[in-house]
Amino acid sequence: MKPDHIHVFVDVPQTAAPCDVVGTFKDINAIELFKAFPQLIQFCRMWYFMV
Repeated sequence: MKPDHIHVFVDVPQTAAPCDVVGTFKDINAIELFKAFPQLIQFCRMWYFMV
């Protein structure tokens, strides 16, 4: 297992779709990362257009 690898255990209602839960988690993490490292915004824009 790599040092940057984590497992997250969450308790959500059965009515919540797993993809929605993961999407929300990723959205919140991206927002927090962009707040902490604003230079990532420009990097991600460049990466998006290169792919």
